[in-house]
Amino acid sequence: MTTAPRTLAFITLGCPKNTVDSEHMIGLLVQAGFRTVADPAEAEVVVINTCGFLQSAVRESKRAIEGIVAGKGRGRLRRIIVAGCLAQRAGPALLEEFPEVDAVLGTGQWSEVARVASHLLDGGDTRPVLLDRPGGALEPLGPRPLSTPRHIAYLKISEGCDQRCTFCVIPQLRGPQRSRTLEALVSEAANLAAAGVRELNVIGQDTTAYGADLPGQPTLADLLEALDQVAGLTWIRVQYTDPRRWTDRLIEVWAKAARVVPYVDLPLQHVATGQLRAMARGITGPASRALVRRIRAGIPGVTLRTTFIVGFPGETDEQFEELCRYVEDEPFEHLVVFPYEREPGTAAWEMTPRVPLTVRRARRARVLELQQRLARARNAGRVGERLTVMIDGPAGRNQYAARTAGSAFEVDGGVVVEGDGLVPGTLVEVRVTGAAAYDLFARAEAAGPFVQLVKGTA
Repeated sequence: MTTAPRTLAFITLGCPKNTVDSEHMIGLLVQAGFRTVADPAEAEVVVINTCGFLQSAVRESKRAIEGIVAGKGRGRLRRIIVAGCLAQRAGPALLEEFPEVDAVLGTGQWSEVARVASHLLDGGDTRPVLLDRPGGALEPLGPRPLSTPRHIAYLKISEGCDQRCTFCVIPQLRGPQRSRTLEALVSEAANLAAAGVRELNVIGQDTTAYGADLPGQPTLADLLEALDQVAGLTWIRVQYTDPRRWTDRLIEVWAKAARVVPYVDLPLQHVATGQLRAMARGITGPASRALVRRIRAGIPGVTLRTTFIVGFPGETDEQFEELCRYVEDEPFEHLVVFPYEREPGTAAWEMTPRVPLTVRRARRARVLELQQRLARARNAGRVGERLTVMIDGPAGRNQYAARTAGSAFEVDGGVVVEGDGLVPGTLVEVRVTGAAAYDLFARAEAAGPFVQLVKGTA
């Protein structure tokens, strides 16, 4: 008599790096004989891969845990495992706060998930808390089922971070910098391309630090040159670059590589030198501005994405106004603004003077209002323009979600395309027919082959 496979449901919160960790954990669970289901009520075990980067993320993760524990004992749900950054950050306290949780796995214990799940379902009466070796899934230990659309995949090139920005807990949650070898990354990219992936998203805590910990110290530029040779890929996108580590060679490779899209994710965090010094960003305001100019001059048609933190301790009215002027003078195609969140365990926790929460929120609202005005005007000027977009999937009757090379999946604004029979993963020529603040509307004109590469179509 064949035993029915055990069922599991997976909930992933947070960033793409967490997404990759979840994919690796699901692969190990499936390899161990588990079957995935979409409805947690139909699963015997639920794994919640949490985020804990900011207090707002901690609250979101705890709400997700509350939602799952409320269903324990109903349906088939018997066991709950909490993994990821909140697990690493809170540890045993999660078992006290949520008695229904059966195990806590820190970021470096992802490979234990199948063993722990089986232990719990087999009647194990301990509630494991595994926290040593913070990190994350890096080298594959089994099959990796993608949770993204079939034509999109993330390639995690490194884990951890050696920087010590005063506002950030990532080094505590993910450990020091650890890079994968260039050969292993090219091999995985080739396997993904052979399986139908057309857009490869290169990720890490700091992608520009790639290779600094490896023998011979290969660089991100070396990796991009190698990935550019992988047959079958259409777009290669890089996320999470640190302003401190950009070189002239990286700009040159970025511009020349046929498959590397002209899209740069460059979290500046601020442009006032005093604020950057307080944040321990290791760069001045003038150097940040000069880098943006170098990237724009060196990578034709580049689209820039950045993040800013407002209301960091000590931010004066003058520093905030300097930031606003910069946003208007050097418009970024994509911009995210965070009001500073005071994080336990960071150097900034004790910093003063503190900016009141109401002021932080008001400053964020003002920058976003400015960005929305600039983005709306920019998009309005694109009506009638012809663009090349990648189709991501259906978005309604005769409508498809799509993106230009200048927009990242699930991160930036997109293009809603009117057409018929469009295939996810293909490049299509469209004519822009309408615009909103962050999205465009277009009509398909002609489809291109997978290998069609259009540098500079933002």
